[in-house]
Amino acid sequence: MKKPHILIVDDEEDIRFTLDTALQAEGYVTTMAASGADALALVEARKPDLVLLDIMMPEIDGYEVCRRIKENEATRHTAIVFASVLRKTQDKVEGLDMGADDYITKPFNMPELLAKLRALFRVKEYQRHLERLVDFAHAVNALDPDDIADAISEKLENLLISDRFSVFIKNEDDDSLRVLAHNHDGAEMDDLSLLNSQSPIMNKAISTGELVYVKDFNSANFSSGDKRNKYTDSYALCIPLKVGREVLGALNINGNSKGFFDHLDLNSAELAAEMISASLNNSRRLEQLRKLAITDGLTKLYNRRYFYELLLKEFERAKRFNQPLSLVMIDIDYFKKINDKYGHLVGDVVLEELARRLKKHVRIIDTVARYGGEEFAILLPQADLNDGILVAERVRSDVGSSPVETPEGPVNITVSLGVCDSIPASIRKPEDLMNRSDEALYKAKAQGRNQTCVYTEETNQ
Repeated sequence: MKKPHILIVDDEEDIRFTLDTALQAEGYVTTMAASGADALALVEARKPDLVLLDIMMPEIDGYEVCRRIKENEATRHTAIVFASVLRKTQDKVEGLDMGADDYITKPFNMPELLAKLRALFRVKEYQRHLERLVDFAHAVNALDPDDIADAISEKLENLLISDRFSVFIKNEDDDSLRVLAHNHDGAEMDDLSLLNSQSPIMNKAISTGELVYVKDFNSANFSSGDKRNKYTDSYALCIPLKVGREVLGALNINGNSKGFFDHLDLNSAELAAEMISASLNNSRRLEQLRKLAITDGLTKLYNRRYFYELLLKEFERAKRFNQPLSLVMIDIDYFKKINDKYGHLVGDVVLEELARRLKKHVRIIDTVARYGGEEFAILLPQADLNDGILVAERVRSDVGSSPVETPEGPVNITVSLGVCDSIPASIRKPEDLMNRSDEALYKAKAQGRNQTCVYTEETNQ
């Protein structure tokens, strides 16, 4: 830890050197100034932690030096202790009201002075620590996971004063962990994902919901021999990130020095973990609400409103960059008869299974949505009419080739499809693409169903 820097300001040389000798013997870094003007210049240039300031000096007295230090935004947090022969209560009150942290009188009682300085630095360190906590709390109080990760990466090291840290969060879909933020050297940690079982320390913290200390990797039963060799003489603390009884991930804090646990502020580490947990939970809840707003509850596909928003964006992009855009509209044939014969629960199973099959045949850049009732839509960016027809026929073949397994037994279904792309001259706006695809779909139904029809200018004269 950096030794505090004290600026000694006094116009009497004997006093300056007496203080300088005593303070250096205590381990402080010192600088001396013989006048108020020199003191102000050194405060600006050297940024000392504390100014031990005489009051009665020629030209610029101690009160004026204090006032200027406190009025300067860059130096106003500098601690000031007046050291003066002035003993009247009013002198002390005036000095403290100007922003000084303490007031001592000459001649000095050196043990008392040193004790006051130690106490003052403890208070100042505590204040700085609180400021770091507040700063971290403000920074991490975000709703976007990327913003939370940035805040952790930028602020956590300064708060914990640790060699290394990493934050892993659980993936909801499987038993794996992915790194959210870290301060490790190199890029090997970036985008790292691992199974829970691959990190026994985090696995224990997450499964038990309790802190895990590792004071000796060689004797700890946490990893294989090669891991123990890699982490010889390392120390670690793993704190589960919890919201209630649910564990969202883990905060890992590592160090190589034997005084690691002595210097680590466990309360701050746990408080930081709580802040991270709360922010991650808020972010997750917001994402859940967002998904609910744009997702069909039954099929988990995008809903009609959000599909239309995406259609507007993709249509504009296609026109701007002169790229093709295809739309496939799908309708389940005789779906009302399925509901009437088997009931709505079976109908729901059919809708869910169709959604699953549709997603099998699209790329990551494509969009599948439930457009309404038994009608679905597939938006295909950078895909021309032939690409759209190919996707439509794959879907039609897949749907008709095997029945849907339901509680009432297997149910055979077929679909009718309409395809259009953005090339025809009549397609001037997104609604035109929707309408022409619908026209092709209705044509497929009118011609006997279980087929794909295409809209082109030639076939729809």
